[in-house]
Amino acid sequence: MIFRNVRNISELVTLLKAGKINSVLLSEHVVVSPLHIAVAANRALHNQKNGTMKTKSINTEIILCLSPNNNISQSLTRLGLNINSYNVVSLSLADSETDLAEKIQDLKTKIKADLVNDCRGFQYDDYEVYDVYGISKEELSIDSLENSVVTRIATKV
Repeated sequence: MIFRNVRNISELVTLLKAGKINSVLLSEHVVVSPLHIAVAANRALHNQKNGTMKTKSINTEIILCLSPNNNISQSLTRLGLNINSYNVVSLSLADSETDLAEKIQDLKTKIKADLVNDCRGFQYDDYEVYDVYGISKEELSIDSLENSVVTRIATKV
């Protein structure tokens, strides 16, 4: 889900740090597409299944998998929710539809913002994405931004 014009960002950051939100919350400015998130989530779930997670929780592992490097702290700072975020992308994983519905309802009650149902139109910052993922103008002349970002996270060692 995408939440725009978040009005209680500092409260959300506090809740995340306290472990009271069991979902991934990302700053929308560096999320290029649903595929971008899906590849990272798939990789994190694969790491969890194989016992190779580098972080303590699946939610943090997803954020690490979104990152072009393996620095956990840098990944959380650049990709995760922070005090300067105004638009938030959420991702919730659950074992059942009931669990998922509960997580979604929990997010809707905790996040004071406008909910956007169309997940195709992310409002990312081109230059921030270029910087985070090290993408050059030359690369973009031969491939799309989405392909460049997804390739980096899918092939990260």
